[in-house]
Amino acid sequence: MRLRRFFRGIEIPGMRTERGVRMRRTRISRVCLAVVMMLLGLADSSSAGGEETTILTNVNVIDCTGAPVQENMTVVITGTTIISITTGEASGLSENPSTRVVDLDGAFVLPGFWNMHSHLSEVFPDNPALADEPIHARVVRAGINAMDGLRHGFTSVRSAGEVEYIDVAWQQIFDQGFLIGPRVFASGEAVSPTAGHRGMVADGDDGVAAVRRAVRTRVQHGVSAIKIYNVEMLPDELEAAVETAHSLGVHVMTHTREPGAYAAVAAGVDCLEHGYGLTDETIALMAEKGTFYDPTIICNLSDQYIREREARLAVLGHSEDTEIVRLRTAIAYADERSPEFAVHQRLALVKAAEAGVKLLIGSDSMPVGEIGTLEMEQFVLSGVSEMDTLIAATRNPAELLGLEEMLGTVEVGKLADLVVVKGNPLENISNVRNVLMVFKDGIEVDLDQKLGTARYWDYFSSAGSMSGYLGKAESAAGFQRGESGSANQPE
Repeated sequence: MRLRRFFRGIEIPGMRTERGVRMRRTRISRVCLAVVMMLLGLADSSSAGGEETTILTNVNVIDCTGAPVQENMTVVITGTTIISITTGEASGLSENPSTRVVDLDGAFVLPGFWNMHSHLSEVFPDNPALADEPIHARVVRAGINAMDGLRHGFTSVRSAGEVEYIDVAWQQIFDQGFLIGPRVFASGEAVSPTAGHRGMVADGDDGVAAVRRAVRTRVQHGVSAIKIYNVEMLPDELEAAVETAHSLGVHVMTHTREPGAYAAVAAGVDCLEHGYGLTDETIALMAEKGTFYDPTIICNLSDQYIREREARLAVLGHSEDTEIVRLRTAIAYADERSPEFAVHQRLALVKAAEAGVKLLIGSDSMPVGEIGTLEMEQFVLSGVSEMDTLIAATRNPAELLGLEEMLGTVEVGKLADLVVVKGNPLENISNVRNVLMVFKDGIEVDLDQKLGTARYWDYFSSAGSMSGYLGKAESAAGFQRGESGSANQPE
């Protein structure tokens, strides 16, 4: 009963009361309430009490402003904020019981990474065992994915489409401090006309009035961004989506291909996702109008590029976990592109960088951590500089969200969302894999504390999760559900 009374004061997505008008409660509201109550015991309690100070000394700082590496520095975090960045090692500061000094032996401190194109609850390629998965199981998976991403250094994620406002629910859970996870910038489901997204949307929002209502409804539910499929939109629908979102203070991203990409930029869309077939004309207009580009290049690879990537990672020693290698390769081949198309997308990315278009790191495929890291590596393999890649993972996302005064760089006065890695990622981008410490809002993430005995990767090969009577009945009937086959075990 205490928990029930406690949660009456918590705003859950889909249930708000204003001026006596009670809004519709979505299914996800009830699910997320149950999830929070179930997991509340895992919440970090270190934020309670007085502010603590952490001093990171003997570090090199890559602040992601574009400035050179600052060597042999000391970074001081008090509470949630970076309060000092000075040259030299700290000395004589550890006598205060609320102060902790960490000698990092020449490691590199960077702003926390952002994955700007995530689908937190998605498993791709599809696992048939999850075909009838209940919504509450999907909610839990989304949270596990987000929290696992934080351990890889991704302190912020932007959702680029999610069912039942699952992303809004986790956005609120993390913001309210019930669990320690990345900052989530939610979008809810994409706004699309009927037959949008290559014909996949069966019942869309057709006409200006329907588009405006769809945008307003998502904002009403608490999204931080609007995702649209603009290729199949009529010009007035596209303009209505952009105008309505901007009037409500949220930015617009669009899944797009040419010639829709040019139309989206001309209409004032803030960010292009994928940008299939992007032309020189569109790139020039993006640079002129300040449109951001999230290429998700990791999802646009040919067989040659996939093999090139995996050979490089094997040489660097990042292929020891054969299960991760198998599954990240299966994910890549599930999105395999023709050699001609893959070359075009790679060249478009480089042209955009050279034209001054502000780039973003976004993985599209999940999980947030591993595939987001692969996207950073693929930027460099495509010809983008290491510095521009790091800025695409840090400063640029914060600027797009209007948070550049708070996040995105390592500077005094900004929130302490930080990642510490061993080795200089400006010399080898894959050093971002060597995560030593992660801070979110000044709180150190416990990298040694496992989330569970299973891993997010197990969702790709799980044979199902039936238990109790249903599980026994399945076993008694001799079901194996593909366990001996390869349908959900890609080579």
